[in-house]
Amino acid sequence: MSGTAAQRWRIARLVAVIGVVALVGAASAQAGGASRSASLELGFGGAVVADAWNPFRLVLRDVGPVTFELAIDRGTLRDGERWSVYRAELPGGSGLSVVEDEVFVPVWRSLSWTVRSGGLTIASGSVARTQADRRPLDVIVGEPGPVVRGGVIGGRSVDLAADRLPLRSAAYDGVGRVIVATPSARPQALLAAAVAGAEVVLTPAAVANAELSALVPAGGERVVGAGRLVSLDAWRPSPDTAARVDQAALLSAFAAAERIALPRPAPVLPLLVAAAGYALAVLLVLRFAGVPGVTAALVLALGASLAVWAPLRPERPTLDASRDLVIGAEGIGQRWRVHERVTLPAQTLVLDVAGWPLSNVEARLGPASVTVDLPRWRHLTVVERPRTAALPLLQQADGAWRNQGAVPLTVVAIRGGEHVDDVPADALVMPPSRDPRPLPSIALALLELVPEGAAVASDGAQWFVALPSAVLAEVAP
Repeated sequence: MSGTAAQRWRIARLVAVIGVVALVGAASAQAGGASRSASLELGFGGAVVADAWNPFRLVLRDVGPVTFELAIDRGTLRDGERWSVYRAELPGGSGLSVVEDEVFVPVWRSLSWTVRSGGLTIASGSVARTQADRRPLDVIVGEPGPVVRGGVIGGRSVDLAADRLPLRSAAYDGVGRVIVATPSARPQALLAAAVAGAEVVLTPAAVANAELSALVPAGGERVVGAGRLVSLDAWRPSPDTAARVDQAALLSAFAAAERIALPRPAPVLPLLVAAAGYALAVLLVLRFAGVPGVTAALVLALGASLAVWAPLRPERPTLDASRDLVIGAEGIGQRWRVHERVTLPAQTLVLDVAGWPLSNVEARLGPASVTVDLPRWRHLTVVERPRTAALPLLQQADGAWRNQGAVPLTVVAIRGGEHVDDVPADALVMPPSRDPRPLPSIALALLELVPEGAAVASDGAQWFVALPSAVLAEVAP
């Protein structure tokens, strides 16, 4: 190779290298722009609690309408893949757009998310399977000091800015404690955490804010919902006080009790006898009446089948029922709404709620919808996202219970005590004057799981679990 040819070859190689570097640089710049266009924080500070409702915060920057998708595979080696896909169409826009919501996250085999705009993926990510941890979180807001931090060692803890505390109780489903060491926390967020069952600890730095100090009595505690608010002076760090009652167990027992009764199928023996008689009649008609007789027999059989099917067919292709369970104390609690559906023919069920199917089925989820394809004669139970609700039963200073609601309670049962029928509105729960009716199966199932002294009640439409408010009750065995 001549010197000129070698020089040309070196120049060509240099141009090729520069081109490759330029392409890599352009791709890196494009990827960096994509990561700056959208980002997702799932859970608290990126910590996710499995088998619980988790908050997410999606931040969009100068991007048009997007499709956000969270894909979760909760299948097993035996059952194979079971995908649940949360999808939301978001408007986006110029500047900064922040979308906050809650989504149920089961124990997963695969969890990934994508943000698409105009058919292009502008951001994506995943959460490793090794991070599927059911243990509740300890959320630390501010700097409480090494002594307080030492009280939560052994669990899962995460530091969070005060303005990042969600305001809806559903977001705290997987939170055990919230340690507040700053006066800038919002009282609504702390109340939401307590209603959901968290233990909210206020340090001296927090009670320096008059609004926060009003949440708890001086040097004491206040039971709110399924959790409590407590000052640092009265706080005794212990893993047993992180949750007062197992709401997941209560919900499972509530959903399993008194399920929809399926229609009774037609008796098999009469059907077999009728089929055999019809076959014999066809043979006789064919033998003595020929083809015209068979035709007439078929017409008569069709008419008889329609006449029999009309009274035997189900009134509705889908059987449905919904019921509420409210768990809390001091007149406020967290409402869990259970939707039960039974499909008689195979069909696609669409529920206009933000919820999660308890059954291990594939589902398409949205901010306000649950869609599931079900075969015939199949049960489906969907739990709606929890929310704060009023609780009619209020415990008095002497330990007695009062129905402070506007609707009479059809039954009130106290664990370790008596049960009463028909408690009027705004009336004390008095000892029964006669033998009460047997308790419904739902009440019996709930009483097995509540602390001693707790009340289980119903107004005919909703069920309530009212926790003792005088002291922090221990969880029933």
